[in-house]
Amino acid sequence: MLGKLIKYDMKSMSRAFVPMWILSPIIALLLSFSIRGAVEWANSPMMGRFAYFGNNILIVIMVLLFMAALIGLLVMTIMFVIQRFWNGLLKEEGYLMFTLPVKVWELIVSKALTATLVACISILMGVFSGLILSVFSTQDIIYVFVFIWKNLLSSFIEVGPIFWLNLFLFMILLVLGTVGSIYHVYAAMSMGHLFATHKVAGSCLSYIGISIVMSVLENIVMLIMGYIFPNMGYYWTSYAMLEAMSSLSIIYMMLVEIVQIVIFHVITERILSKKLNLE
Repeated sequence: MLGKLIKYDMKSMSRAFVPMWILSPIIALLLSFSIRGAVEWANSPMMGRFAYFGNNILIVIMVLLFMAALIGLLVMTIMFVIQRFWNGLLKEEGYLMFTLPVKVWELIVSKALTATLVACISILMGVFSGLILSVFSTQDIIYVFVFIWKNLLSSFIEVGPIFWLNLFLFMILLVLGTVGSIYHVYAAMSMGHLFATHKVAGSCLSYIGISIVMSVLENIVMLIMGYIFPNMGYYWTSYAMLEAMSSLSIIYMMLVEIVQIVIFHVITERILSKKLNLE
């Protein structure tokens, strides 16, 4: 049933995000070609100042369109995370969702997984669109791929497997951080829904309150770790030890994110299960 819930959320998501995911790299590509054309025309003595200023105006317009597309993608992602949970579980639609033969945790996990997927794809499309800006021709694209292919194996041997392990762990940490941020929002909205009135303001206050509490707890843990391992810098005497300590640091941050996700999930599930008052 969880798969069906995710499929339902993905369908509602695709109608809004797929056009933006397609539009962003297209605008970036047009902007890239516009910049290339402006450079070539500006260097041409036949075109003169008219072509120079005309293409500068075109570049400004394309840059504004590109920035608008990226900002729109960011805003849409944030609004998707908030609205799909707020409208789907805390308002009228919640009457239907809670009558389904599924458990509360499945509803929450479905929203969280879909929101995480949307956020990750949006980030990747934003990065991809930014990379396209540096591509002025198909030859550049071919050159980049050939360069990567030739240097990938040698780079792997040179930096060692620990580097790639750390890179892999760091990517997982980024995903966990995205999930944790989404669950943070979910927990805040659930707590804000306990307010008799001004539920939106209550959600904002809950978000700030949770952030303060988690920050204080993290600082306390760091102080305790400092007392337990007072001379950690002494061991950073070699590149291999530095890599090993980096791996442990990333794993520690991953564990912190997992603990936060579990805490936020429990808070959200308890409220939706025991104290939900649908509007």
